[in-house]
Amino acid sequence: MSEPSTPPPVPRGRFRRRLAAWRRLVRTHPRLRRTLYTVAASVAVLLVITLWLLFPYLRAFGDIGAGPESSPSRLYAMPEEIRVGQETAPEDLARELEAHGYRLWDEDVLPAGRYHFGDDVLVVRLRRHETPQGPVPGQLLLVRFHAGRVTALSADGRTADSAALDPEVLATYYDEEVREKWPVQVKELPEYVVQAVLAAEDDAFYWHPGVSPTGIARALMVDLRKRKAAQGGSTLTQQLVKNVFLTQDRRVGRKIREAVIALAVEAQHSKRSILQAYLNTIYLGGAGGLNYHGLGSAARAYFGKDATELTLPEAATIAGMIKSPAVYSPVASPERSRRRRDEVLRRMAELKWIDAGALERALATPMVTSPQRLGGRPAPHFADAMANEARDRFGLQRLGNRGYNLFATLSTREQGLAQKAAGEVLAELDGPRRRGVDPLEAALISVDPHTGAILAYVGGRDFGRSEFDRVSQAHRQAGSSFKPIVLVAALESGRISQSTLVKDEPLTLRTGAGIWTPKNADGAFLGPVTVRKAVEQSRNVPLIRLALDVGIAKVAATAHRMGIDSALVELPALALGAAEVTPREMATVYSTLANGGLRPVLHGLTAVLGPDGKPVRDLQPKKAERVVSPQIAFITTSVLEGVVERGTARGVLRYGVPGPLAGKTGTTNEARDAWFAGYRPDRVTVVWVGLDNPGATSLSGARAALPIWGRYMKASFRGAQGSGFPEPPGLEHATVCRDSGMLARPICPWQIADVFLPGEKPTQACTWKHEPRYEEKQKQFGLRFSDWLKKKLGRIFGKG
Repeated sequence: MSEPSTPPPVPRGRFRRRLAAWRRLVRTHPRLRRTLYTVAASVAVLLVITLWLLFPYLRAFGDIGAGPESSPSRLYAMPEEIRVGQETAPEDLARELEAHGYRLWDEDVLPAGRYHFGDDVLVVRLRRHETPQGPVPGQLLLVRFHAGRVTALSADGRTADSAALDPEVLATYYDEEVREKWPVQVKELPEYVVQAVLAAEDDAFYWHPGVSPTGIARALMVDLRKRKAAQGGSTLTQQLVKNVFLTQDRRVGRKIREAVIALAVEAQHSKRSILQAYLNTIYLGGAGGLNYHGLGSAARAYFGKDATELTLPEAATIAGMIKSPAVYSPVASPERSRRRRDEVLRRMAELKWIDAGALERALATPMVTSPQRLGGRPAPHFADAMANEARDRFGLQRLGNRGYNLFATLSTREQGLAQKAAGEVLAELDGPRRRGVDPLEAALISVDPHTGAILAYVGGRDFGRSEFDRVSQAHRQAGSSFKPIVLVAALESGRISQSTLVKDEPLTLRTGAGIWTPKNADGAFLGPVTVRKAVEQSRNVPLIRLALDVGIAKVAATAHRMGIDSALVELPALALGAAEVTPREMATVYSTLANGGLRPVLHGLTAVLGPDGKPVRDLQPKKAERVVSPQIAFITTSVLEGVVERGTARGVLRYGVPGPLAGKTGTTNEARDAWFAGYRPDRVTVVWVGLDNPGATSLSGARAALPIWGRYMKASFRGAQGSGFPEPPGLEHATVCRDSGMLARPICPWQIADVFLPGEKPTQACTWKHEPRYEEKQKQFGLRFSDWLKKKLGRIFGKG
């Protein structure tokens, strides 16, 4: 029979007898009792003291900051691309690289963040950077040019059609302490980078248990000799404990606590984790209200590169700063910094971590810095909008010091051009205005209508003066820029085409607010006009009649369907854009038209990675939804092309924006709001101009918003001019008279090659009596003059 796996329990009676005997022994021996009490009290006191000493460490649950979780979240722009066939010269690309923090380099070996170019070639070493797929190392790009165009491109020696530059940081989301941190992984750093830090601060790091008795004794002797706390004697682990859990004072109690926590840290964490935490938390200076913490921040702030790309002299420079960042800053004190760097290099040589040749080359390297501004916000209103999108789409309630990487659709090139155009035009418009008047404000949003990606986003004139986002938060009357929605509703009714005649005659309406007699902007009435002409010339009364015929409720429903989320009051004035909407909503409406009736979801984020480098959610924007038929969208676009060619937006043509172009101006009562919404097949841009405190500006959409649109769209254009908006199947073609809407006759002065829904093409020839157009009059006059001259000369020569 097998024995039991566990011993049998002590019988309850036997246990009680032993406990009773022990109690009698303690009662009968006072000395034993006092000894036991003393031991118990000592253990309790020791336990309390230990817990008190370890409390800062225990409160943090042993987190020493080795991971990226406590670093700021960052928003990255869409990376700029270099493509074969791109129209650019080496000088242009060099300027673009300089704007991204790259610097010219003349040495043979090209480090990261440097470039070199000659007549027809440019070589650049890209920096290591983040992507939605994770970090990628910097490539060596070789770009060849001919006649102002990129003709060949290679990446690390391999032929390529395109290459992406490292994306610019659009925003950094901090917590209250504003700590700039770029986490590093020890395993990814060059060995000499780690060795430089150990040589400067703790070359015995791998051999001590967290405290160094010899170091403490040496520091104590120095302090006694100088009669003050002159030398710390702290190990790297103790410095980490001080930086993460304690204060910077030098009192004895704090030093004891530091040593105890250091021992605990060494007992619980590996040397690599401790070293990594130290490299990510050490203070290394600051600027502009930011505090640089960690090797990664210093590498970018002082040398404009990732920590993995530091050279030996650069690594020694940063390691030398740890002792006193303000004193040994390579930017503020290059000579002192160089002397300290050389001390670190020589110490590395003494430790046999570098050979004599490497030491000699490093010592001979000049102190060259490439300071990079950290914490900047090239698109501040967009950055705040993306924090909201991260919350709504990805469930991120807080970004400050959470270590997220957010990847945006916005282009820094596009953003710079948009801000430049808005700033220049506003300055020109403000010039003639009286002093003391509130300055004009502007909003601009530019999107890809097919994907809904936001490419440029100007929420206001000056974020420092006003953080209010006029793209997404400002609800202003849309004015005539709302009229294309009325046109879509009319075309969808099946009773009206763009050639239908509408009365442009006085109209009186009874509303809840009383009698309303709308007027046209010019105060005149033209009689019957086609729907096309009414939209092109922005005639108010015909559009109101059109909306009443279709139904105001139908117009409101169409607006909501096309992208207006704001509440709409179903009154006749809705046809004139009396509704208060945002520029972002109007961008959705016009993107729906440019996208052939498919309404895209406007968005600014493509992906979000967590601190672990994995996607927070595999969440893509919803697919574009069919809200308008492609035929009606195309006809509406055709009418809006007429607005640009011969209507209220013809001023766009002087900016030379490559076509095809469609758009609509908008001006509200007393010129309180000025709009222009326009598009190409691949781009929609909406601009608003006005005052934050709504008031009259005396500026129309054509005068205020259109110039911003024109300058921006002209500057941002890259590529060849398109042949036209793509026409969907199922439409019928006819040449019509612009005035009557009927089939054109040769005498008709204005003829339009138009498109119609099946069954809506005009069938009757124009019956209007037209005055001969100017060219015809010229021709007739020329014939009459020629006949008269022939007769006159005939008489003269006949008499002769």
